[in-house]
Amino acid sequence: MHEGVDIDRQIYLAFLHDRKNQGLCCVYSQKGGMDIEAVAEEDPSAIHTHSFSIADGLTEEAATKICTDLGLTGKTHPQGIEQLQKIYKMFLSVDATQIEVNPWAVTPDLDVYCVDAKINVDENADFRQKEIVEAHSQSDAGEDVDLNEAKATSVGLNYIALDGNIGCMVNGAGLAMSTMDIIQLKGGMPANFLDVGGSASTEQVKTAFEILSGHPKVTGIFVNIFGGIMKCDVIAQGIINAASQVDVKVPITVRLVGTNADLGMKMISEFVSNNKHIQMSVIPDFDAAADHVVKMSK
Repeated sequence: MHEGVDIDRQIYLAFLHDRKNQGLCCVYSQKGGMDIEAVAEEDPSAIHTHSFSIADGLTEEAATKICTDLGLTGKTHPQGIEQLQKIYKMFLSVDATQIEVNPWAVTPDLDVYCVDAKINVDENADFRQKEIVEAHSQSDAGEDVDLNEAKATSVGLNYIALDGNIGCMVNGAGLAMSTMDIIQLKGGMPANFLDVGGSASTEQVKTAFEILSGHPKVTGIFVNIFGGIMKCDVIAQGIINAASQVDVKVPITVRLVGTNADLGMKMISEFVSNNKHIQMSVIPDFDAAADHVVKMSK
């Protein structure tokens, strides 16, 4: 925590990956303290971008120019250069994909402070950033932390909560988007984006199923898997394991296509035959499956 400061000027500053130039960039503007997207729309000339290679890094010459462009004068100028270089050093050390400082504030006494910041860390670098991962998992931020998201992340799954009532378990972002689109086209609303990826284990699938079935708003579950590297029989076994151990009270629609799809559908059909209290349907056709899950979720 830092003591409160009086603010005379608000500046926007961000370090980001620059995919176009295959390097990094510093985005900055004198119009800080507001939504940068709104600034970009209303006055795009107010936003500046300095691209640079990771090999060269942020040079003192570049940092000097950025601070000059931002109108930092007097003692704020060397302060700004020093802080820019430290923020960039932090960007590298924590494997960040984004560090956004808004506002970067100048006080009436001509001192520069980072008043608020957002930091995103590359999930692929979690093994190097164990301290940050641990701090995030133990966060006590209340409503700001989605427990389902935390549970999914802990076992290597991607989960994003939405506002609907149909839980979606898919593999691959493209299939996830098309699944959510067709659900809405059929008059339903997805409750989440849950991607089990291309090589999930049976245990990961079981965890995904637990997350979906435990969601208070979910009235139906749509499992939509295209088997490639991910084998449909692995998904089927995960579903069977979860349904055997978790009291699932909502209807489940399963669509399996691709590697070992026939075997997966046979496994689930035999399981349902022996457990008639579980509402589970296997429908290979995408359109028909979407129709069914929306109908059963009302």
